[in-house]
Amino acid sequence: MGFTEKQEALVKESWEVLKQNIPELSLRFFTIILEIAPAAKDMFSFLRDSEEIPQNNPKLKAHAVKVFKMVRLH
Repeated sequence: MGFTEKQEALVKESWEVLKQNIPELSLRFFTIILEIAPAAKDMFSFLRDSEEIPQNNPKLKAHAVKVFKMVRLH
């Protein structure tokens, strides 16, 4: 089941907005995931020993940006 043309256009429009501030929004995206599913921290070697969601963790910031840049739409 694929996207309709309208859905695809909405995704592309949304991504254009996200691209304007990838560093902040990508970190926010991962922060929300970790707030919803704290056990997901175990998937990240650099977060395993942390009790909190380290929003200032440079490795999390770098990872978030890398993921967003890899999945960006053309």
